[in-house]
Amino acid sequence: MTQPVVHGDDPRFSIHFHDNHVPAAPAGLYEITLDHTVSGDKVGTDELPAAVQNAEIRAPQFTLDGSFVHALHPAPAASGAFEYVLPHVTLNRLILPWERALDPAAPGLPWLALLLFAEGELPDDPKAQGHTATRTVRELLTTTGDVLVPDITLDEEVPPELRDSACATVDVPAEVFAALVPRRADLPHLCHVRKVTDRQATRVLRAGEPLEVGDYAVVVANRFPRTAGRYAAHLVSLEGFARHLDGTRPDKALVRMVSLWAWSFEAVPDPQAHFDALIRHMADDPAGLGLRLRPQATGAAGPATERLDLGYVPVDHALPSGEHTFAWYRGPFTPVVAQQVPVPASGQFEHTDEALVYLTDTGVFDVSYAAAFTLGRALALSDAALAAAVSGFRNRSRRVVHRALTRGRTGPHPARDRFHELIEDGLGTRLHTTATPLTGTRTPPAPRRAAGGVPQPPDVAGLRDRLRSGTTRALLRTALAEPLAPLTRALDQVALLAAVPLGHLVPDARMLPPETLRFFHVDAQWCAALRDGVLSTGIGTSLDAAVNDLARDALAAPRPLSGLLMRSALVRNWPDVVVEPQRTASGVPELLDIVHRVTFGPDLLLCLVDGVPDQVVFREPHEGIHFGVDEGDRIGLRRLTGTEPETVGESLGQDFPPDGEGDIGRFLRPAVEAGTAEVLDVATGADSLVPAMTTVLRELGQLDPGAVLSPGAFAVELVNAPQRIAFTPNRSGQS
Repeated sequence: MTQPVVHGDDPRFSIHFHDNHVPAAPAGLYEITLDHTVSGDKVGTDELPAAVQNAEIRAPQFTLDGSFVHALHPAPAASGAFEYVLPHVTLNRLILPWERALDPAAPGLPWLALLLFAEGELPDDPKAQGHTATRTVRELLTTTGDVLVPDITLDEEVPPELRDSACATVDVPAEVFAALVPRRADLPHLCHVRKVTDRQATRVLRAGEPLEVGDYAVVVANRFPRTAGRYAAHLVSLEGFARHLDGTRPDKALVRMVSLWAWSFEAVPDPQAHFDALIRHMADDPAGLGLRLRPQATGAAGPATERLDLGYVPVDHALPSGEHTFAWYRGPFTPVVAQQVPVPASGQFEHTDEALVYLTDTGVFDVSYAAAFTLGRALALSDAALAAAVSGFRNRSRRVVHRALTRGRTGPHPARDRFHELIEDGLGTRLHTTATPLTGTRTPPAPRRAAGGVPQPPDVAGLRDRLRSGTTRALLRTALAEPLAPLTRALDQVALLAAVPLGHLVPDARMLPPETLRFFHVDAQWCAALRDGVLSTGIGTSLDAAVNDLARDALAAPRPLSGLLMRSALVRNWPDVVVEPQRTASGVPELLDIVHRVTFGPDLLLCLVDGVPDQVVFREPHEGIHFGVDEGDRIGLRRLTGTEPETVGESLGQDFPPDGEGDIGRFLRPAVEAGTAEVLDVATGADSLVPAMTTVLRELGQLDPGAVLSPGAFAVELVNAPQRIAFTPNRSGQS
């Protein structure tokens, strides 16, 4: 076993790759003989008889317990662009691939291989569904005719209790066997040991194989699924086929092999469906990265074009006079920092008309804030949780004030005593008057009358002024703290935005066409108008309107938010794509919080960020460990040596093959005549992959002169590197 090679892509784990785990003695039947040697004066006397003991080292041979299979990649029944991936199976039994002797003269050879069959290659499974045939071990080993079976002696090499047990078999045409089965020199590089040690967490679930602490054996296929269609992966036993691993065609029509585990998946090759291609296509969008509607015709800029650039769309608008015209609407997501607009003297909108903005230069209305206010009212009436929070606050606040009016003094309490002093000073009468419903079945109390006997309306403005005084406000805020708490949570800025329908966020689908990425700022005033609309519901008395001011005061002002919208197949294929908004403070990158992340449908991702980042980094998620080549049929070489263990496994910034020497295609051969070149020539001959990589890595100082790329180091080089791309917003305020 070699020294470990550390792979450091995921800082939560230390991952060590080893070449193998060869047991001291492989599985099989053994005869242990104990001889006696007599020395001294007794030489020549009768020899003591030898002691003979039969023993057996057992290991899986014709079947595999399901608990030994830790993970499969690609996942069973998966569908995707896997043309750069070498499928693999991860086994919980560390020693399994070397537990049986494929060739007694070469104890380090694995006896397992992962074979990948395309549609039409297996006569008994033409659609590559992973089907197998069930036979007894006796039937398998005693088959005659034009079928090559494992060269295993039934009576001498198979325990009696296994001879009539069932096993799964697969018949492989001789020409497919010759082209697909790994050569003897390839086998060591297609199996390795992975040891995962914990740094921060014991388990991280991902879309592919999960990284989990433990020791594993990994068997990697030698074929890339590059032909569209289904593929069947079979973990087969090579025991009994040691003489047929040189690439020559067997003299039989079929080769019958034991399939220890099988699954299938669908390959849909698409050069544009990979992470790097998709994200770079969005980065090169000629329409830009701001959430705006682009005019169809080009020409001189005008008021309409300026509005479109600010993120507005034209909408139908009915005037109070009955005329129909158009107005401008923009949701809370803006491509630029939103301009401040005037608000009423009270500091909030209480009616829809107050939120209308008249554009004097064009003679039309901006209905953005009015629509937000109306939407808030609709949410308060339609959303059960929000309606309950508003209704609960209204009811409880009335009871709190009622208790303040009617409860006597039961003991010394400075705050309560001061409150009663205010009531005795006339506040109680005004509260009682304004708390009475303006309409209803009860007979209202007689209104106040001036000296001349003219009835006067309730003094709402005076009540509000009195409630705004420091002492009264503090007392009521304290008394209303408990009923305010659930309302405050319900009116959280992010919670309200999460309840807004997508059509209000993106009012025109043309603002977000397929395969686009859009960055935006969140308009805090739009969010405030939305909240004002919610608070405008359920007001039945003048006191409710006055207490509403206290509720608004208790709510935190909308904070600066930003975000992104991505509509792409990338969201469908990588639903857990890593998004890292970063802000640089004092030269040190700081990761901002994503306060809301949601996926709409199959391909639309929305992220809201607490603050405005200097750059946003997208990373391909760590789907555990999987093997293959990078996009473009190149291998991004990794460091194999280093003074610091953490640096081992990092990228060298060098691709293989070197520039001007082609790509990985030169190391591939077809599995069937005239088929697509998919099978990797790993280590057979001087022109195969491992010798060629060995030469380059020696030149880069990653291997000593004369050293050969070991299986563990080869596995490190084949680990697919996650893609990464960073977007930097325009510092002028545009995305």
